[in-house]
Amino acid sequence: MAQAASMTCEICVSASGSSYCLDCEQYYCENCKILHTRQKLSTTHEFKEATDFIPEVKSKCIDHNEAFTFVCVDCDVPLCCCCVTEQHNGHKMSKLKDTISQLKTKLEQELLIKFNKTSGNASKLEKNLLLFNGQVEFVIKSITKEGNKIQLMVDQYTANTIASLQDQARKENEQLLALLSDHKSALDKAYTLDNRQKQIAEHSRHDGTLVELLKSLNEDIDQLEVYPLPEFQSVIYTQTIVTEDDKITWDV
Repeated sequence: MAQAASMTCEICVSASGSSYCLDCEQYYCENCKILHTRQKLSTTHEFKEATDFIPEVKSKCIDHNEAFTFVCVDCDVPLCCCCVTEQHNGHKMSKLKDTISQLKTKLEQELLIKFNKTSGNASKLEKNLLLFNGQVEFVIKSITKEGNKIQLMVDQYTANTIASLQDQARKENEQLLALLSDHKSALDKAYTLDNRQKQIAEHSRHDGTLVELLKSLNEDIDQLEVYPLPEFQSVIYTQTIVTEDDKITWDV
């Protein structure tokens, strides 16, 4: 890089070069700048202040002070006409204008290819993102539907199991109530026979009448039926343990 403030005018070489002509790539003092802008061929030239950044690379050969018109393909450097006949004699040459045109075309093509590829990739990503979000939404709906179905099945199973248990319990309860009624009836008869036995025991005369009473009591006692107890049923429920490991998984 170069700072114009440290350069001298390249035209008069007597004053400080305070301005830089971008078209001529030369430093100008204020007087030379005014004269340069008044000339017909350079009225449209653009200047920059000396304090601005100025590139060191110029479009003129520093050895011959001639404009670059060729590019050495072998050395990949710009050349003037003198350079072509000197140290680059015999090298493969290309016109600077053609080289610039080729580079511009190449850059445009490469940029277009990358632009199209990037644009295509962005479009694919957007489509895949929409597809992915749609799949997630579909899976959520499926999980919800499956959960509702499972919940309905659980509710039905619970209701049917409870109804079956209640029906069996009702039948067993009816049987136990009937058996209890028979035992209470037998107990009442036993109380009656016990009272008869006590009355007979108080009989003071040991005669034929007492014998008949005892025989009659004995017959009634023999007829008194003591019902055996059945095997009582137990109501047991084995709980199914569900842990966090018992999960339904979906692939994402």
